[in-house]
Amino acid sequence: MKRYIKSMKALVLGLVVLATACVPEGKDMIDGIGSNFVRLPAANEELSLLGVDLVAGDKTTEFLEIIRDVNSSSELNNAVSVSLKVDDALITAYNKAHATTFEALPTSLYKLSEVDVKMAAGDFSKNVAITFDPTKLDAKKSYALGISVASAGNYKIRNGLGSALFQIIAKNKWHGKYKALGVFTHPTAGPRDIDRLKDVVTLTPNSVSTELGDLGGAGYTMTLTVNADNSVTVTPTGATPNINQSYSKNYYDPATKSFYLHYSYNVAAPRIVKEVLTLK
Repeated sequence: MKRYIKSMKALVLGLVVLATACVPEGKDMIDGIGSNFVRLPAANEELSLLGVDLVAGDKTTEFLEIIRDVNSSSELNNAVSVSLKVDDALITAYNKAHATTFEALPTSLYKLSEVDVKMAAGDFSKNVAITFDPTKLDAKKSYALGISVASAGNYKIRNGLGSALFQIIAKNKWHGKYKALGVFTHPTAGPRDIDRLKDVVTLTPNSVSTELGDLGGAGYTMTLTVNADNSVTVTPTGATPNINQSYSKNYYDPATKSFYLHYSYNVAAPRIVKEVLTLK
């Protein structure tokens, strides 16, 4: 069973205990000066993406990592209990800030391996797993799951790193990272090459979302719907005002795992994009 979890910032886990000497709150781990902390690495991102392949049946995957930063080597030999809580307020805040419509993942659709997490002596990190059946997710809805540290015994919660928000998805077979090569032709500025990596993200069992041309940073996105004959229907999303796909057939080639696309937007002065997206 494949799993997918994305975080935009990598965190070095090895030798975490030694690294705590560098953080402001814990000054001297040898002498035990300063406080002990717990943190959630996923809290570094506003939203992390987690999903499993769209196959029937319960799937279990690692979900949330908890790390503790200790002020002495002897403290690592003590156990600590960390209590987690589902925090729907994180979803409300994210929706308000980004004009999104995420819904809380219904509790009936998933199970966490534990919410009262015991970090035993010697443990500097602990992973919580989530189990759910991806086929039971409503394809018309966008689900999220917010988790916060409710308490951690005598440990403090590191500032800004006590809550994490995840988008929960069921991946279809087109989901992944693609290499995009092609040309973007502007009516006055002329052509420019497209050579970039694109995230192609599941929307429904037969559709995905990705950036239009090289304009993802400006909010231009599109939906690619793969039809029964592998032809692809391109529709505008985000800031994209319209799509003209009459230039040539848009299609997906299962043999090369590539999308072949030729389209434009802006009727009065078309911006024409011809690109091939190939799964990495």
